Amino acid sequence: MNIEVEKNTNKVSNHSDLYPYGQCYALRPDIGVVLAPNPKDYTGPGTNTYLVGDDEQVWIIDPGPDESAHIDAVMREVEHRRVLGILVTHSHLDHSPAARPLSMSTSAPVYGFSPLDPALAEQTEEDIDLGYAPDVVLEDGARIGDGALQLTAHHTPGHFPNHLCYRLEMSKIVFSGDHVMDWSTTVVVPPLGHLGDYLDSLKKLQGLGASKMLPSHGGVVEDPHARIESIFEHRRSRHEQILACLDNGLVNPEEIVDEIYDGLTPRLVKAAKGQVNAHLDILNQEVSIFRKAS
Repeated sequence: MNIEVEKNTNKVSNHSDLYPYGQCYALRPDIGVVLAPNPKDYTGPGTNTYLVGDDEQVWIIDPGPDESAHIDAVMREVEHRRVLGILVTHSHLDHSPAARPLSMSTSAPVYGFSPLDPALAEQTEEDIDLGYAPDVVLEDGARIGDGALQLTAHHTPGHFPNHLCYRLEMSKIVFSGDHVMDWSTTVVVPPLGHLGDYLDSLKKLQGLGASKMLPSHGGVVEDPHARIESIFEHRRSRHEQILACLDNGLVNPEEIVDEIYDGLTPRLVKAAKGQVNAHLDILNQEVSIFRKAS
């Protein structure tokens, strides 16, 4: 799950014409995207699987769901190239399950942050890939590859504990996973999500000086600095709305959701309740948690 309504209404565009399903769309000569056919109210058009490289070698970033049509589409694009590795942003079911079948077909290792603690997985109803097990565990700041294909992994918890973003060093492009998207803000649902961690990770991404961000869902973030600032502003605004609800005697998350959100699908109502709980969890922290990134 990845989205949270940016305004008081939820008019989510399907973006079905953003990238074609079943084939690779070239964003630039060294980066293509294969869109997984898993559109939902919380994934937009589906999961973007990125292919980063040249005619001889390539990284696969965000392998996506374990759906045969998607895996076949990715394999058609990489079958004549050496796959350097399969990089997972995090272990939600719409992101990591295709990693293992792609690895088996290409003999490429799976890279990612540590698997989720099983005890945490038992505390949530989120769609988690319990079989996720990277061959190479990446710590924060780990560098892989070289030259134009060198990437740095950045641990960005908040939306999900094992979330990584990847920076393509030479071009300063950041593959931002679910953390920063162009079409929606990201839902943060306790206990796996933590709003303070999410905001800290936003500041961390702001400091990377990304030229562009390529998210797991939706289109290219052309101005990362401005987009991150708008996400901070949205979260501050939501926090103020929730504080106003508390001042007016609305203390139940369901009541607060009814007051400040409109037009949600049933699944997004559940996500919105989780997001409200994330704000309630940090009420005892300093207001400075919402300061702008610099």
